[in-house]
Amino acid sequence: MQELFVLFTFLAAAGYLVNKFVWSAVVSKKKKTVGTLDGGNTKCGNDNCGCH
Repeated sequence: MQELFVLFTFLAAAGYLVNKFVWSAVVSKKKKTVGTLDGGNTKCGNDNCGCH
């Protein structure tokens, strides 16, 4: 019974690490990056841009 608990804990931890580092890296590569620092919400050129 203790071996099953250890195995379950190990698999949960390994799944978490794969999800956090490997899976997120694969998914983030598919997203198109936007050229602005604020994610494309730049208002420059308008009167209310707040940067001038």
